[in-house]
Amino acid sequence: MRTRSALSLLALVLVSSSASAMMLHDAWEGMVMGKDGSKIRGEIEMEKGKAPKTTVATVDYKNDVAGAVRPWHVHVGSCAKPGPVLGDAKAYTPLTVTAAGTAKSTATLAIVMPEDGSYYVNIHESAANMSKIVACGDLLMHE
Repeated sequence: MRTRSALSLLALVLVSSSASAMMLHDAWEGMVMGKDGSKIRGEIEMEKGKAPKTTVATVDYKNDVAGAVRPWHVHVGSCAKPGPVLGDAKAYTPLTVTAAGTAKSTATLAIVMPEDGSYYVNIHESAANMSKIVACGDLLMHE
């Protein structure tokens, strides 16, 4: 009886170990920090969407100018080594800053959530001044 129990336990450990080795990462996360005097502070998260082959990115921050409308995007690369927008740039709804100086927006991208690589978020000053980045944050894989 003990041998069968020990074998069952060993089988369970082996199955659990191989299942966790094959487990996909569940999210990317990062801190958003203001640039060039901006006091913006917040978070970015990117996770697998509910619909197949989608990825959901959410940015949430505080300490911004009330009423500002800020375009934002997740990009391939890093704040130090910028790259192209991840997914369709039109999927990113601009951030509208509340009277309290907070903003939050979510984008659903028609792509499979990345399992590797490097990604970052940037927040632009405005649609009229896309070249000025007021905040940026690198994403890290979260397991």
